[in-house]
Amino acid sequence: MSYYKSRKELFSYFNKHSAEKKDELDRHKTRSPLLKSYIIETSSVNHKKNFFDEINNHYNLSELKGEIIEIDDDLEDDKPAAWIESYNSRYFIFYSTRTTEIIENKLMKVIQNSPLLDTLWLADSFYYNFYNYIKNNFNDYRYVKLKMKYDSELKTNINKNFISEDKPKELIEDLKNIETHKDFNLSESINNVNKILPELRKMKYWPAANSISMLRIPAKSGGGIDLYNNGKITNRSRSFIDLHHNIKFLLDNYSYLNKLLEEKTWLKQEKHNFQSSGYTIKGSPVIIEFEESLDLTVFKNFIYKIFQQRNKNFRLWGEPLKISEKKYHIYGLDLHLWKEVFLEITPDLFVLILPEGVCGNTINRFITNIQTFLEPNFKVYIGDESYDKFLEKSFLEGGLKS
Repeated sequence: MSYYKSRKELFSYFNKHSAEKKDELDRHKTRSPLLKSYIIETSSVNHKKNFFDEINNHYNLSELKGEIIEIDDDLEDDKPAAWIESYNSRYFIFYSTRTTEIIENKLMKVIQNSPLLDTLWLADSFYYNFYNYIKNNFNDYRYVKLKMKYDSELKTNINKNFISEDKPKELIEDLKNIETHKDFNLSESINNVNKILPELRKMKYWPAANSISMLRIPAKSGGGIDLYNNGKITNRSRSFIDLHHNIKFLLDNYSYLNKLLEEKTWLKQEKHNFQSSGYTIKGSPVIIEFEESLDLTVFKNFIYKIFQQRNKNFRLWGEPLKISEKKYHIYGLDLHLWKEVFLEITPDLFVLILPEGVCGNTINRFITNIQTFLEPNFKVYIGDESYDKFLEKSFLEGGLKS
């Protein structure tokens, strides 16, 4: 039996919960968890039924009036674990008032173990476009918060067996002594962030400044909404309506971005016309061009971590084929949808080729994790066009729906 009977009743509860939590935040005493949302993606093919079949393997589901699915896992009190709202047949929103440890740990494992599911992946440049939208639509005395994170584990967690043939032990020890966790928070008025952020991003010796991983969006009702780079959204505002509006705005932009990326990148054959026997190969590569060449040790450690230890964030599988000391080819699989992907990587340039059917989310995931775990200072091109141009277009045209 459902705890709430309809979408309207559930959203009324979320609104009341949000107001209560904002009062507790103002008093610096939260007695129970905030409302959290997690956005999950499937593919461009309609997989709505398959999505719910997959979720039903791990949770007990029941449907409310208004196309809301209630989730029960019998782990806590008699309240449901979460609720699912369908944005469309490709994107789904989980809502939960459970603790992060309880809801998130299980949900992330479900996603990582399923070839059908993926989270959103928000790159630094996506956040920068979102921030530009905020500063143009809110008074400059409103506060925002930016979390920048660059965890250079690839420079420190050196696999000695993998690199010992090329690098002396002294260099390995030096690399181990490099400070790894370089992250910080910037919480200021929009007016001050406008002055500080551009200067921070010029500091190449401080890589985290070009790796935004969380943005607190000002809410019209007061407080803010924390948007994380894996699609998690925490409501710190007084109103669920604010949260819902921002999720819709985010998905309008993100879904349009993926549509643009798939149209541009998919490698496919097209016949010229009915009179011709010739075919045209269409599709553009994704090119990541580093501002400075990667250290050879870091480059090789990246290959080891991603394709031999199979880093769970990148979700790529393949056997690197060594062409030369500084060039590798990978004929691999994207573990989301189990589609083929092809890479050519050097310390200066990564090239990613996506055959037709590969999810555009693969591009966003690759870029987001490169900036967080490898090197944040790079430029991305989709063919001969900047990735930033696709983002700008998605915010101009996709965001018009909101």
